[in-house]
Formats: sequence, C-alpha cells, structure tokens
Amino acid sequence: MRRLEAAREAAAALPTVLWQASGADLAAGMEALGELAAVCEGAEVAITRDAIDRGEPGCASPPQSSREWVMSHHRRYAVAGASRLVAVADACRDPRHAILADAVISGRVGVVAAQVALTEMRLLRPHLNPDNPDAVDTIWRALMTLGECHDTRTVRQLRERLLAAHGRDDAFDDSEDKARPGAALTPGRQIAPGTYEYLLRVTREGRALLEAAIGPGSAPAPGPDGEPDERPAAQRRAEALVAVVSRALKAGDSTWSSTKAQVFVTIALSDLQTHQTHRTQHSGATEPADAAGACGTAGAGTLLGALTSGDLVTPDTVRRWTCDATIIPTVLNPVGDVVDLGRATRLFTPAQIKRLWLRDRHCTYPGCDAPAAWTDAHHLTHWADGGASDLSNAALLCQRHHTIVHSRRLHGHFTTDTDGRQHVTWDLTRGSYDDALATRQQAPPNAHHHRPAAGEHERRHRP
Repeated sequence: MRRLEAAREAAAALPTVLWQASGADLAAGMEALGELAAVCEGAEVAITRDAIDRGEPGCASPPQSSREWVMSHHRRYAVAGASRLVAVADACRDPRHAILADAVISGRVGVVAAQVALTEMRLLRPHLNPDNPDAVDTIWRALMTLGECHDTRTVRQLRERLLAAHGRDDAFDDSEDKARPGAALTPGRQIAPGTYEYLLRVTREGRALLEAAIGPGSAPAPGPDGEPDERPAAQRRAEALVAVVSRALKAGDSTWSSTKAQVFVTIALSDLQTHQTHRTQHSGATEPADAAGACGTAGAGTLLGALTSGDLVTPDTVRRWTCDATIIPTVLNPVGDVVDLGRATRLFTPAQIKRLWLRDRHCTYPGCDAPAAWTDAHHLTHWADGGASDLSNAALLCQRHHTIVHSRRLHGHFTTDTDGRQHVTWDLTRGSYDDALATRQQAPPNAHHHRPAAGEHERRHRP
C-alpha cells in the first residue's frame, strides 16, 4: 500500500516538473503512465474479484451489492463503470475464463474490451462445433489478442468472421435472418421547434446499402467562394439522406437510381457458387450427389469502402446484389485475383427495367401485388451461375420476396397462359432452383430450358 501511495504521489507531482523534461522524456512518461494505468485497471479487477469471493460487500454495514461496494470505495467508479468492472471481475472467478482472467489482471486487456469479449463469446458459443473441444480456448486467446492490440469494433468483428469461416452450417446466414425482424424506423418525434428525431435500426445489409447511398452526398462540400464546409458530419449525413429520398420521390413512377457509389464487396468464387449447398441442406431439400462432401463453412463477402469497410455480408446477400444494387460484387479466385467484376454493364439497363415494368406490372411472387416501382429486377438464372442480364432471364420481385427467393433457393420460369401471354411462375419448394440448375447443367447442349413436369404444379403452394 505504501508503494501504491508513492506511485500516486509521483504521478500527481509530474505536471509541476514537466518544464524540465525533454521531448524524449515526455514520450517516455506517456508510455510509463499508459503501462501504469493498464496495470492499475487489472489490479482493480483482482481486488473486486477477491472482495466478491470473500463476501466483503455483504459484510458491509449496511450490506451492499458488489456494484455498491465498488462505488463506495473507488472515486471514478462512483460516477460510472462500476457495473462493468463487477461483471468482468465476476467472470474472472469462473475457472472456464482463466485465459480472460490472466489477460485482464495482468493489464494486457482493459475492462471495456474484456466485457465486449464476454458478450461476443456468449453469442458465439452456441454456434461452435461441439466436436472441437479446443475451439473455445482458441477463440478466447484470439479475443484477448485483439483486445490487447485493437479497438472494441475489431473484437466484435471476430465473431462474424469465425461464424462465416468455422461455424456450423448456415450459422452466419441465420444471424442475418434473425436480425431482420429487429429492423425498425420510428415516427419522427419533435425535439425542438422544426427539428424531428427518428430512431432507425437496420441489418448489416441495410447499413451497407444506406452508406452506399448517402456516402457520396455526405462529404464536405466547399462553399461557392471556396470557404470550408462548416456543417458537422451528422448534419451532412442527414441532409444527404433527405436528398436521396427527394430524388426518388421526384422520379415518381419512372425508372430511377442514384449515382453508383464506389463501394465494393469481395467474395471467393467458391463461396458464391457452393453456398447453395448449405442453404438447401439446412432446409432439408434434396441435394445433388456431389454436394455431400462440400465444405461445412458458409463463407462471407467483405465490404470495401465507406464506413462499412471490413464488415461481412452473407453469400445470399451478395448473390442478390448481383441482380441490381449500388454495391459492386467483386469475385476472387483462390489466390485472391479478380475473376469477375460486377460492373453496371452486368445490371439490367433502365430500358430493360421499363420493359419489365410493362411486362410484369408488379412483383411476380405468388400473391404479391407490390407495384413495379417498389421492385428489383431478379436474374431467374443467377448471375453467379452464368445467367445473362436479358429480359428472358428477368423477373420483378419486391425487396422482401427477392430476399426469400434467394434464401430459400426458389426457381422461377416462364409459362404461357391461355391468352398466349408469358408470365413468370414460381416453384415455392425450397431448393427448387438448385434442382432446376442441376437438371439444366446435365442436359444436352440443345435441350430446352427446364419446364415444370407433370404434377409439379401440385407441389406449388400459396405463401
């Protein structure tokens, strides 16, 4: 305790003698204080852990909770952070968290990073492969390494990367599916005269699209006389979002799209092509014979550019973006070279979109009458599987059913009604797209496109 008091006195006296220090001394002093602060935080966790083990909070007069005990004895934690310190100290009491306890109490990992690591492990643990008993310790070491050298955002990203690379089949895709119901936009609430506040929650896909749309318009713009843009970043982003919405409204029922933002998503060709195995296998659909030995990992695409750089997206999302999106898919071979770049020429043109509007009139999914202006142009044979951006390979789908068609791997094809008019018909059997694709790939070169066999209509159902 005397040595701790001496360290406190030395740190308190330091500002009064800085005039004697050289530049090198200032740098050395900052490094020493950084190490001291880290070790002190680890010691705080150790003291809190021992106090809980000994029952000190309950022995106080009057009895206290662990959080109240910390607040009453630590000036900084009396204001904020006591609950976080107690949560980490309590976790360090668990023998399963020995790697965490060693990293925190030694001062290598701070309390904030430790709490984030605890949350990430709790979310990740149910998806780990039970046949690999060493996986948990390996992940703990990785989380501690990231917590020591990087910020908490990087620690959070590790879970998604592990799910994509080593999780159970479709674990990463399931996380995206479960996130969709959480998307929300509250009605505007007036917080000041003429100012309204909205609360917006979106999935990782929605965030990527939102950032791609407003990114170019939210950059600082010099004034007419070259004066700097004094608007805060939050104001520029809000005004860019309103501008995007305004342009869409002015377009009315005409084809409209914003300027393509230079945001790319990279994905391995194998992930893009073989991901169908996991989605259909997970849903119980019949697989081709050669699919049984496919890799048991989902894979993922990685966003480049804008604020979402480094974020992951599922292969299903990338496949859907190859139909039409403001984000450009970049497909890589096993050594990382670009195999194909989804430039705008691979998307449906405005002229094609207008003809699709006239042909399909609305979303082609059974039972949906969402107007054409609310739809995307979908490749019936996916672009990743060699499908062309032609009207004979296109169908209108609203955003919700576009997601369903890709995630459930549904097959759409043209049929002719009694009036001789062609329209798109959907087989709503999970995995029907893969069955049709396998049939088409096995057919002779001059064979006709897949058409529903007798009795296939009975397998279809309404949503």
